[in-house]
Amino acid sequence: MKKWFLFVGLFLFLMLPLIHPVHAAETTQIIVEDEIKSLKKDMQDLKKEVDTLKAKNTAAPAQPSQELQDVTASIDDDPIKGRADAPVTIIEFSDYQCPFCGRFVKNTFPEIAEKYIDTGKVKYVFRDYPLEFHKLAPKASEAANCAGDKGKYWEMHDKLFDNQNALTLDNLRQYAIEIGLDAASFNTCIDSGKHAAEITKDLEDGKKAMVSGTPSFIIGKSQSGKKEIVGKKIVGARPFSSFEQVIEQLLAEPGK
Repeated sequence: MKKWFLFVGLFLFLMLPLIHPVHAAETTQIIVEDEIKSLKKDMQDLKKEVDTLKAKNTAAPAQPSQELQDVTASIDDDPIKGRADAPVTIIEFSDYQCPFCGRFVKNTFPEIAEKYIDTGKVKYVFRDYPLEFHKLAPKASEAANCAGDKGKYWEMHDKLFDNQNALTLDNLRQYAIEIGLDAASFNTCIDSGKHAAEITKDLEDGKKAMVSGTPSFIIGKSQSGKKEIVGKKIVGARPFSSFEQVIEQLLAEPGK
């Protein structure tokens, strides 16, 4: 009998390592199942939070557009394209190093010029707004104004936008020659900083008109005998349709 008990005890002792892993595996499976259930609950709670946020956003009233607010802007004595007595005025605040300004010049301005400026409906005014982090833009603005002294403002304007990645002082001197300016006269103008104060004035007027980035446009009814307009502000290199909508609304209004 003792031998039998010893045999059974020895058998159980030898089988214990085989029995233990089974229980361990079952325990691990239970833990994993509990974690999965917990994750599912977390996902359900998260979905509820997302649905709640969506409902709040749907119910919230739309905020008025900041880009179409009424602002007052000065024309000053800056370069103009179009008829002086055109019923609508567009004032652009721009930066020769700004890629979005270049995109507007290339993609949108030609359509505005064809449909509205060339037909006498819009007067377009260009004002300088060189951004602080565009270190070459101020001198580029001065270069355009120096060219304007000799009746070549728009030729230099176009040359600068065609070469936005090459606006060093040496580049500006070369462009002056290419558009037919006298090199000595141009160099004297740009080296003296003759138009630096004019660029600063444009910046100050832009800030008064709540301009903070380029390109920015103020579009409004022309005011006879006045050097300023009250108009809608559009920001960025928007498509032609954005400008067309505002211009057409203004043209449809009774004359003031």
